[in-house]
Amino acid sequence: MPEYKLNRLMKKSYSLEENHQKLKKEVSKLREASKPLLERPRSKYNRRDLVLRKSVVYPAFDRKTVLTDSHWHYIELFLCASKEENCREAANYWNQAKNFYAATKNLDLVAKPLTTYYCFLNATKALLTYKDIKFDLTHGISGNHNEAGQIKLQNEYISIHKKGVLAGLCEYLDEPIMLTQKNENIFGDKRIDVLTKGIFIKTKSLISEGKCQDFENELKNFFTNYKQTKSFPEEYTLKNILYNLEFVHRAYKLTFKSEPELFIPIIKPQFVFDKSKDESWLEFQLEVDDSNARTLKNIEGFKRDDYYNTDAYYLRANDVFKWSSKNNQKNLIGFNSYYKKYRKMFVYIYSTNELWYFKRTNLTRGIINRNSMVLTFAAMHRLSEMSRYDPNLLDAHLGSQHGWLLSEFINKSLYQFIDMISSEISGDDFRATGFRN
Repeated sequence: MPEYKLNRLMKKSYSLEENHQKLKKEVSKLREASKPLLERPRSKYNRRDLVLRKSVVYPAFDRKTVLTDSHWHYIELFLCASKEENCREAANYWNQAKNFYAATKNLDLVAKPLTTYYCFLNATKALLTYKDIKFDLTHGISGNHNEAGQIKLQNEYISIHKKGVLAGLCEYLDEPIMLTQKNENIFGDKRIDVLTKGIFIKTKSLISEGKCQDFENELKNFFTNYKQTKSFPEEYTLKNILYNLEFVHRAYKLTFKSEPELFIPIIKPQFVFDKSKDESWLEFQLEVDDSNARTLKNIEGFKRDDYYNTDAYYLRANDVFKWSSKNNQKNLIGFNSYYKKYRKMFVYIYSTNELWYFKRTNLTRGIINRNSMVLTFAAMHRLSEMSRYDPNLLDAHLGSQHGWLLSEFINKSLYQFIDMISSEISGDDFRATGFRN
């Protein structure tokens, strides 16, 4: 065989061998990638995996998700199962909330906030009564419109007061109401002039003529500088509150495009442990599109878990708590306080699927550190005031460029709020029937 033909065959042989080795490596990579991901072992209580629950205060970790198309009937039976007096009272409030809920469905958008708010009010009373939280029967909230302003959400003001049903809800959630202390003149400009003139007229006969002007000036100066410390309630704008509500955040962002995203979607928030160290912590997964350094920077208190080698980031809490796989009851001592700390960082949207979000804390403005139940209650109260006393103002808001955002809030808040209250009353998670993740 000629030498040039032999060289050609040898080159082909080398090329085939190289291709063969490349294919082997590719097959090896595909086999490795097709292997199921070995996740960290989950912490368990009464043989059930510990995961993030909807209830903030008293979650029932050892119970399955309740599949039902009616929160109302389930909670009614839950409350009536107990013979205690406060349970019967709570059931009455719950039934009243149910009636307002049913009435709301047949109303238009201008009328809906009124009955929706009373649904929220009575559902909250049911929760507080069942949990034996003492509360003042006043609403504990007020609102006003900036008359000089335009039809804008930032011109609707909402104040949370120290006493009332909403204050009781804040107490239950361990979210104290922070009053602002200010030194203010207690008279006001018009009253100062009236007081100065009245006192001067009655006393000028006792003052020498050359001192009258000085006396009047001193008198006015005294009333002007007479200040007293006053307490002012927490105050927010309706726009600010809607920005902090997860279930209308997409509608908010489509309405106000320049504001930064406040909520980051997460997957499978659960508690896992390391048996060798007897330690447990909260872990969750980011979606692939959010698995980047920028998102990681926005999630304070968590870091990437290098245990997982995947495109999607797994994040673990910086803090851990003691956990032994052998003792359920002792484990709960450290777990309960750990859970309450981290649960406040997350929100969910009521849906047929699990939709959890991390609420950012690293923005310089706009964040309200309050539970979504409190904010939903507060926003609906302001809309109910407009519905009751000034429907033309509410109609103008609904017809404005932010009208769709308001209509989304009015319609979606009813289901979201009742799901949150139901979870707090029972400790259960709820989901509609006939669906699977």
